Amino acid sequence: MKKVKISFVVLMGLILMLSACTRLNPPVEISGKSASYIECGKNPPTPGDMARHTLKGEKTFEWRCFDGHLETGETFVGVFHARSFTSGKPVVTFSLYGSDWVRDGYVRMLEEGDMKISGEDLQLSSSAGYIRRLDDKTVLVGWDMKGIKADFKLTTLAPGWLPARGADIPEEKNVFYWAVHQGRNRIEGTILKNGVVRKVKGEGYADHNWGTKAIHEITPYWIWGRILAGQYTLIYANVSHNDPTLPAVLPLYIAKGDQMIAGVNGVTIRQRNFVTHPERKRYYPQNVDIDYAGDGVEAHIRIRHKALVEDRDLIAEAGLNPFKQWIAKTFIARPAYFRIIADYEGTIVEGGVTTPVKGECLYEIMGLM
Repeated sequence: MKKVKISFVVLMGLILMLSACTRLNPPVEISGKSASYIECGKNPPTPGDMARHTLKGEKTFEWRCFDGHLETGETFVGVFHARSFTSGKPVVTFSLYGSDWVRDGYVRMLEEGDMKISGEDLQLSSSAGYIRRLDDKTVLVGWDMKGIKADFKLTTLAPGWLPARGADIPEEKNVFYWAVHQGRNRIEGTILKNGVVRKVKGEGYADHNWGTKAIHEITPYWIWGRILAGQYTLIYANVSHNDPTLPAVLPLYIAKGDQMIAGVNGVTIRQRNFVTHPERKRYYPQNVDIDYAGDGVEAHIRIRHKALVEDRDLIAEAGLNPFKQWIAKTFIARPAYFRIIADYEGTIVEGGVTTPVKGECLYEIMGLM
């Protein structure tokens, strides 16, 4: 009888533990704030910064991301993973959303050696697509997937940004990096689908991430968002750390036209009104507030969820068999990605002049717990 009771207690403990791993209770609020701002400069990345990085370690990762909104009402997101943080292999993805936000997604996992990336400049070639930097303002990018082909010319409208590293994180603990290649760009090109070639135009964004550890060991969660408010471009993020000795990363980029007017870390970002996705069992905020008041520039923005337009199980997309997926989700991490369309309203203050801003924006959540 005693053995039965012990077995029952152990079983219940395992059930509770596994349940805790598979579902997380949402927080009331995630508030990122620093005692003071850290100036991160306004420098764009060099060709070498945009090139492939030599990364030491077994679980390194690197990807380049492009997204844009087209005049047709469509939106695209395309990513080149030199080494995917879920599969460890080179992967190319392309998603095209209709004006109703119905997603048409394409993924290709490549053989080792298929994706070739320069270590000196932004030049990438593969059987599934390419990136070619022509000069400081112009990049050609394309995807050639089964079912769709896209070729775009991206011309810089708002500059790129390589945030300078602050003293708040020791050099030996700098393991996650981010560079904005183009804060805002003009898109011109073609999309071939179902045998029909269409010319398209629009505006978009391009960036680059890399790291020297398994990404779920670095961060459990981040929010990233972009706002195109007339002549102003805003990019923000709140990246949490697993290491309790490190502060959250809270960058804010503001450009007016083709000039950056703010590039800092340590802004106030409040995430509230969280909901848990019923299938992904991970949460995302429905309200995001951004506040910054620096040297001659202020931004006060209130963002309100309008629609969840994408929710993805990143383990399922890694190509693992069902048993390995269960092991990964139960004992390692259950990475989920959410893309949200929202309304924003607020003000930008520059040189004492207040400009009201209002419109539609997007933000995304990466949950790696």
